[in-house]
Amino acid sequence: MLQLFRKLVGTSIFYSLANSIEALSPFFLAILLTRILAPEEYGVWVLFVSLVAFLRPAVNLTIQDALKMHFYELDKAGLAAFVVSAFYLSTASALVLGLIGLLFGETLASFISFPAAWVLAVVFAAYLYVNFYFVLTYNQFAGKRGRFIALQFAQSLLGFAVIAALVFQGAGWQGVILGKVAGLVVTCLLGVAWLAKDLKLSFKLPGRGQFKDMVKFGLVYLPTGFGLVAVPLTDRLIITHLLGLAENGLYGVAALFGAALFVAINGFLHAWMPWLFKRLGELQSNYRREVTAVSLSFLLLLPALGIFFYLVSMLAAPLVVGPSFASSFGLIPWAIAGTVAMGYFYHNQAFLHLRKAILPMSISSLTCILLNAYLSWYGALYYGVAGVLAATIAAFMISAVISGIYIVYHYNIFGSFFAFAQGNTR
Repeated sequence: MLQLFRKLVGTSIFYSLANSIEALSPFFLAILLTRILAPEEYGVWVLFVSLVAFLRPAVNLTIQDALKMHFYELDKAGLAAFVVSAFYLSTASALVLGLIGLLFGETLASFISFPAAWVLAVVFAAYLYVNFYFVLTYNQFAGKRGRFIALQFAQSLLGFAVIAALVFQGAGWQGVILGKVAGLVVTCLLGVAWLAKDLKLSFKLPGRGQFKDMVKFGLVYLPTGFGLVAVPLTDRLIITHLLGLAENGLYGVAALFGAALFVAINGFLHAWMPWLFKRLGELQSNYRREVTAVSLSFLLLLPALGIFFYLVSMLAAPLVVGPSFASSFGLIPWAIAGTVAMGYFYHNQAFLHLRKAILPMSISSLTCILLNAYLSWYGALYYGVAGVLAATIAAFMISAVISGIYIVYHYNIFGSFFAFAQGNTR
């Protein structure tokens, strides 16, 4: 058991460091942007990031999660066919969304409080991101750590370099968007080139059957895909409409410190999920006991990790954030608590993911989205930005309980735990 913990901790540290490359990019950007842009301008950039994240599931119907579910069931030819089908699906979806943006850009811009001339840039960036994360997922499950970290470096450093050059030339928030897109274009081309070499891809049109299965999976799974991205977008739209773009900028700064904690959580999930998918399906009882021990350790350590990140953020925030954003410091504890709650929720989703329990995943995710929208609206009205963050905590915790009930029943978690405990007392 100790050897298992060492292995998972080592892998978790690697993926945390790899993911921190991309996650630290917003902090370096914040050092630059909060000293050059006004809160309203920074609020536009924050809204752009949320809109792109929200569109990602709609562009590829979260097919990277289907890749995780079936990766170890497919041979090389099957993986190649899957990758090509996913490429055509995301391209077709992006073209449809781009046409909608072209025809109804003014109406959409008014609804989301975003400049109409940049609506198509949101769609294009979302398309680039889904391809970037799809390639990352492949390299994660294929065990190609060098490529995983190289892609993270390329995307973050190239984007930051171009953004810095444009912003110093006075390009404003528009320069930030152009710089991010430029970094994504280069990284996607590199990742696809590596993928094509590994799988010897042939970009012939996929078979209708596989394409249809992908679309069917994606539509049923869509609420789950929207779970992580719909919540922050909902929060930011509510804040923008009820409180203003400046407050949205303050929310975005506080959310950076919650995102730093999520890097550590995501590092554990990146290390744990491939191992979980291999082991939990096997019949030997010791694997179930191992899973229970690792899972409970994570759940117990997560609040302590949240406290640690809060203490670090109190020291780092005055150094990272410009003085005009100082009022965001009081929101940081709320953002970190929300990330802890989100960690519980996505830990549970990993179990459901393995079981291919798409409907329970979608139900719990949809519950989270709707609860957050309802509670955030009233939270913003009566308590401002802090009320929105508190609503997010409640939504994720309630949804984690819903998914946890299914897990406990299906996997007999407590029975497995008691068996593990009894084994240690013998």
